[in-house]
Amino acid sequence: MLFAGFVVLCVIYVVAFERFPSGDDNATTAHALLPYQVLFRDLPAPEQRMFRGMQEGAMEVLAARSSDGAWPSVDALAAGGIPPFAPDLLDKSRLVWTRRDDGLLHQYVGVPALSGAPAYLISIVEPVPVTGEKAVPGVVDEEHQLLGDGTLLHVTYWKHFGDVPGDPIADPAQRGWSQIRVKTPLEEMMEQQP
Repeated sequence: MLFAGFVVLCVIYVVAFERFPSGDDNATTAHALLPYQVLFRDLPAPEQRMFRGMQEGAMEVLAARSSDGAWPSVDALAAGGIPPFAPDLLDKSRLVWTRRDDGLLHQYVGVPALSGAPAYLISIVEPVPVTGEKAVPGVVDEEHQLLGDGTLLHVTYWKHFGDVPGDPIADPAQRGWSQIRVKTPLEEMMEQQP
């Protein structure tokens, strides 16, 4: 009976600490992320710099798509000096960027010339023309971006250590990639509440 009581108390203790964190923000943040997600603020400085360049590049890609109706090539982006596609003296991994398309999936993939450095991926998914997700006025978050015509796109950023396949990556999380986020989904949801 004593042993059974001890086991029950241990289970209550563990459940209580999982349900009610100790106030440590890192513990709370870790619980709010999915297993394949990492936060920008937890990345090393070179990876943070690359992520900022990827965000800037993605905004330029979306602006070009809105104005021209086509996804810009890596060569055009590099010629325009748009990071991360343009050569960068501080990029020690010497990323080689390519664009991969598969129907409504468009990806810009940066593969390092040096082994041991991470590869990066900007993944853009267009909605299915008739039945796809529709934009909700005022709701644009970290993973949803609007084109000039109001088309709602899913835009995500990823990093990966190891071999990178040559084909578009439909589900990067299933292939070992880590999604880079600025905020946890919970933090983002709390900000959107009135």
